[in-house]
Amino acid sequence: MLLFLARLALASAFCLAGSAAWAQSKPHAQASSTHPATAPPVQDQDQATGSLSAALGYGNNSAFFGRTQATTYPYFTQELTYTSPYSVWGSVYNYDLLNTDSHFDETDFSVGYDRDLTKKVDLSLSYSHFLFAPNSPLVKSAVNNSLDAALGYDWGYVYTRLNGSYLFGPNDHDTFLVLDNSRAFDLDGIFTAKDYITITPKLSLTAGTQAFSATSAEQQILRGNKKPKTKTGPATTDASRFTLLSYGLRLPVAYTLGKVSAEVAYRYLQPVNVLPEDDSSGRSYFTATLTVTL
Repeated sequence: MLLFLARLALASAFCLAGSAAWAQSKPHAQASSTHPATAPPVQDQDQATGSLSAALGYGNNSAFFGRTQATTYPYFTQELTYTSPYSVWGSVYNYDLLNTDSHFDETDFSVGYDRDLTKKVDLSLSYSHFLFAPNSPLVKSAVNNSLDAALGYDWGYVYTRLNGSYLFGPNDHDTFLVLDNSRAFDLDGIFTAKDYITITPKLSLTAGTQAFSATSAEQQILRGNKKPKTKTGPATTDASRFTLLSYGLRLPVAYTLGKVSAEVAYRYLQPVNVLPEDDSSGRSYFTATLTVTL
């Protein structure tokens, strides 16, 4: 394993110095920001029958629109995604928190539509329904449904994507805007003529309301997952106010060979305008995903 990583580092350095390295605003496979899947490589998608992909992942903790729980919950994920030749996709996504008794801590069912409107503009639409274990400790468990729409623009030197989300459920509803700016760096021909590495640094700003955060705090106290905080004064942030929620940087590195793609990613997320009862704070996140296009 160490030998492989050393070879990978040397090959990457060589490609960065040579003509095989090239920058582009969008990576080989630009996934929808509302679609949790690692999209299969564009060249591997069958235009006649579509594509089916399976993914396994690991994360050291999770965040949801800039908010997270105080306790760290590492997790495994399992995902199955079908993308039709008509740009419509559907996925089933399961989270298994490692320090809980349940295997199905969260299961997401999503359906969406991704399309390039022009060479520079792309559109994504999706709907997701979330199911949670009865005593889920996740801040996300305060909501059940999400409607998402995103518009991306390729400036040539950077790729900008604006995503709007509407979350709703039996308790609350929230609206969000997420602005992403990214640039992809491709390193072709690492070990074979058909493999490549993609590095896609991304800066994100998230704004919205946070009724879900207030509801989650109440739910977690009732479930025994957190203790109530002692209030020292009036709330300084209104949960129904549309305001900046977080900013962050994500740095994924993906290696693709044919129908197999492996990605590791580092992310730093800094919440702002946090509610007094919220436990969110600046944190680092690490994820790893292995995707196979069947």
